[in-house]
Amino acid sequence: MRQRGSVTVVMAAVLAVTAMVAALTAEVGRAIRVRGRAQTVADAAALAAAQELIHPSADPEAVASEYAERHGGALLACDCDGPDEVTVEVELAVSLPFLGPRTVRARARAVVAAPAGSEGLQPWFVARLTCLFARVPGLWVVSGFRTRAEQARLHREKPHLAAPPGHSMHELGLAADLGYPSPGARAATHAVAPACGLRYPVPHEPWHVEPA
Repeated sequence: MRQRGSVTVVMAAVLAVTAMVAALTAEVGRAIRVRGRAQTVADAAALAAAQELIHPSADPEAVASEYAERHGGALLACDCDGPDEVTVEVELAVSLPFLGPRTVRARARAVVAAPAGSEGLQPWFVARLTCLFARVPGLWVVSGFRTRAEQARLHREKPHLAAPPGHSMHELGLAADLGYPSPGARAATHAVAPACGLRYPVPHEPWHVEPA
């Protein structure tokens, strides 16, 4: 009888330990899921803020905060000054049965890749060009920023096309001449340009784009 009682006690202890291990394993699983959720919140906030660099309509930090709250988190920090990169840090509150109330933090970075040939252009204009390049593959910048001397040379060579020096948006970093892989791509850029905050102001120059 004593031996049977000892076995019963041992079995009870084993079951208790097994239950505790299972509970802790479940707790760890919950913690991992919460961390993954926090990273998702951070990614969403960073992408939303980066979108505002491409097509500005609101303050990027305010948009990042809104997206973090929408996904159950809170924005702790946002390096949203750009011109082509956003880094955010978010916090997510959670209550775990064994570990109690906890906060999980996560960071995320979103980068707006500038098109080749956009050096010297205004950063916010580059962000809008990036929007256009993302929507229509195969585009390239033929001519972007120009110095006064470069504009003067072009005007001498092509007075019917290039504006006189001092009268070109290229000199301000606010114009670009684009190259198209096909007529269809050119038509597509004209169709989606307004959605990216761009316009084609010169009818006989379908390659010349400026901020709207």
